[in-house]
Amino acid sequence: MGATEVLATYAVTGSSAAADHRDEVARALIDTVAVALGSAGSAGETILRDWARTQSPSGPAAVWTSGERTSASNAALVNGTAAHLLDFDDISPSMPLHPSAVLMPALVAAAEAWGGEAAAPVNFTAAYDVGAAAFRALADLLPQHVHYARGWHSTSTVGRLAAVAALARLSGLDVETTRHALGLVSSLAAGSRPNFGSMTKPLHAGAAARDAVMAVELARAGFTANPEELEAPNGFLERYGDPQLAPVGSAAQTLDERLEYWTDAWVQDWGLKRYASCYGTHRGIDAVLELRRQHPRDLPVSLKATLHRRGTRPLRRTAPTSGTEAKFSLEYVLAVAYLRGRVTLEDFTEEAFADGQVRDLMGRVQVGESDQPPVGPAEYATGFTVVEASFADGSTRAARVEITHGQYADPLTDAELREKSVECIRAGGYSAELADQIIEAVSDAPGPAFTRVISGRNP
Repeated sequence: MGATEVLATYAVTGSSAAADHRDEVARALIDTVAVALGSAGSAGETILRDWARTQSPSGPAAVWTSGERTSASNAALVNGTAAHLLDFDDISPSMPLHPSAVLMPALVAAAEAWGGEAAAPVNFTAAYDVGAAAFRALADLLPQHVHYARGWHSTSTVGRLAAVAALARLSGLDVETTRHALGLVSSLAAGSRPNFGSMTKPLHAGAAARDAVMAVELARAGFTANPEELEAPNGFLERYGDPQLAPVGSAAQTLDERLEYWTDAWVQDWGLKRYASCYGTHRGIDAVLELRRQHPRDLPVSLKATLHRRGTRPLRRTAPTSGTEAKFSLEYVLAVAYLRGRVTLEDFTEEAFADGQVRDLMGRVQVGESDQPPVGPAEYATGFTVVEASFADGSTRAARVEITHGQYADPLTDAELREKSVECIRAGGYSAELADQIIEAVSDAPGPAFTRVISGRNP
């Protein structure tokens, strides 16, 4: 079998996860919906929602931020974009991916539109398992670091294929039809990193979700594509990856092995964000907050942040000019964390961004990379950030973080997840009551049932 058939066969008939991941999928869905609602009324969300209404003013699927109904593909587009607008959606600590911003909008819209078994919580969870595994297995195969270094936004490119795999499981598609859907969606793969910090970055996630729904619906209707697109000469793996740097062995064999591994292991490479900024900043924020807890009255004269090799790739290389761009500025978030003792959504408003004291300290932050941490043991797992603070008396103090709060190894508590959900939902203009209603609707039965709660509500 070629890689396309391997992925299609896994999506349709692959073994289910050994563990029941319903709780993890429910938490991922709660988080995704909350951060999407938090974007309600923002310029990007409003522009896209207004445009989408002209394309499909009615349909079976809900737009989360307004409760309006539209087509499944349009709902996936708007909801996926909204889920990524705040850059507060979930993460994969070992690679720069935001799986739920693509998978959840696609799966929820499809389950609403297709109904029947597709809306059952057990099938929804199994489909998410497939998508979460496919995201990581395909990233391994490319390999991810080469793909990302070329300027591709992996959430968008790899996400299209992963979402098609998830939808194939959700809808009970056959292998041949799934191969055509994969061939179709891989022809649409796009998303560039130079757009980070603009409205187009979150649009990448929404477009990936929309294209996946469209590809499956077209393939089910008989629309054809190259059923060997992934492995074909000049196909997806060659275009977006580097076969010379990919894992040893055939692409099909490697993909088969990685899919089997990630079906259960994805939960160990997953987390919910504690801070509304690029995940590449989170270890640094945790380190600064630890320094601040130890020395609450001392303001540093300078900060030096050292990240693992390639750790600065998602970050801005130039000074941010807006609150949105500041989400990708390690200098900005470290200054905010030290001065304010927290990093919240409000810290990325234009008013907060203009704070002179923050601007002064961020100008005294140095950021660099190293193969070896400057503090502590040389060994580390997926990455590290060391922050060294220098003070007026000549002393220096350092904090090192590898596992961020929110990762699977140090998860947000239920209370913290609710706190984050309330923060986001209030930011979107809703009452805190809506957060509890969504949590109640999703916790025991992950799937589209929560859309009944938000239908008809407007921020």
